[in-house]
Amino acid sequence: MRFFVLFTLGLASAFPSLSTAHTLFTTLFVNDVNQGDGTCVRMPKVSSTCTSPITDLDSPDMACGRDGQHAVGFTCLAAAGDKLTFEFRAWADASQPGVIDSSHLGSAAIYLKPVSNMTTSSAAGPNWFKIYAEGYDENMRKWATEKLIDNHGLLSINLPVGLPTGYYLVRTEILALQNVSQDGYVDPQFYVNCAQLFIEGSSTSDTLTIPTGMEASIPGHVTANHPGLTFNIYQDDPLTTPYEVVGPAAFFSTSASTIATTGKSYAKNYHQQDRQPAQAEGLIPPACLVKNANWCASLPPRYTDEATCWASSADCFRQAEKCYASAPPTGCRGCRVWERDMCGAIQQGCRSGLWQGPPADLAANVEKVEVDVPVPGGGKIPGAGNADVSWGREGGGGERGGVDLGSKKAVMAVVFGSPTATAISGCCGKSRKRRRRLA
Repeated sequence: MRFFVLFTLGLASAFPSLSTAHTLFTTLFVNDVNQGDGTCVRMPKVSSTCTSPITDLDSPDMACGRDGQHAVGFTCLAAAGDKLTFEFRAWADASQPGVIDSSHLGSAAIYLKPVSNMTTSSAAGPNWFKIYAEGYDENMRKWATEKLIDNHGLLSINLPVGLPTGYYLVRTEILALQNVSQDGYVDPQFYVNCAQLFIEGSSTSDTLTIPTGMEASIPGHVTANHPGLTFNIYQDDPLTTPYEVVGPAAFFSTSASTIATTGKSYAKNYHQQDRQPAQAEGLIPPACLVKNANWCASLPPRYTDEATCWASSADCFRQAEKCYASAPPTGCRGCRVWERDMCGAIQQGCRSGLWQGPPADLAANVEKVEVDVPVPGGGKIPGAGNADVSWGREGGGGERGGVDLGSKKAVMAVVFGSPTATAISGCCGKSRKRRRRLA
């Protein structure tokens, strides 16, 4: 469904910043189209700590972040080979500008995992594979996090071409290395969360075979003694000691058929039982009037007298309460629009004796509204970091594999095939009580 977008700037806080300039993936774009703040994105429910890093390498939160084991209501549609853009913010609701503190130097990576069911399949565990990574760019002499800041928090990649059709989690991983003790011990910080995708694949097979060594189980894809976690950004020079991105080598399926004869078949028959010719779950309802993240409003019941007018008003405010209660750290702008433009108008009509409705023009005014902050950087979305790909450099994991962008190239060296609920008190405040009819 296409949504008209109302761009509203968040109000900056009047209080001094309490942010530690961490970061969070908040917004997904598919082929440069904004899917909506928080839509399809799994993120922490508590906004006051939503940008805090994961430091326990063995925690299930390493997969999709805090609360990342829980599915959200919507799953975004993409096709194999499509461009995905991930927006990162230091303030999830964009109430203040920023991406991540400039001192937080480190790498960026994107992973995929096929799942049979968004609700019941575990985010933590096996079946992950990396499709993009960047560490230190020797040509530009910048870390991936510095380039992320330069791009106003936007990171773009292309999906692999030869993916089977099905449901996937796409995982973002920002690794910051600025925490170093006086004795040189590095305390790495991982910023991870996931989005839900239904990918229309180009493969006719239900099997996606990942070559041995390119598969990943998360947690477990990195150990504390990995060179990418012990790299001291204050002492080690990435020009003389190339930085090694953590995790397995990156992998791209390169054709519309199974592309490896050895390795672990993670996705074999992964959606056979529930296979659908098209997306069947996580769809935005056609009758959605206002969307806020993973919540949608529907038209309140028609009314023809005073009693049914107030009943319709109550239904509208109940929907608003659910919106506020479900709002993620990205905010509740859509909830406010719904409460003001629909619920408030119906309530005023009930008080004024206008007991026929809801008015058609009222529904038209709020129809298919989505309220998001403007795209940062003046609306310019960067090109895919892996758009110009080539065979991996020497030692890059084999003929069919890609290599992580460690410290050699400006783009990921991989191979394409065809070139073709609780209330969020820190964000929206507690859910507002339904306004009652005044005596």
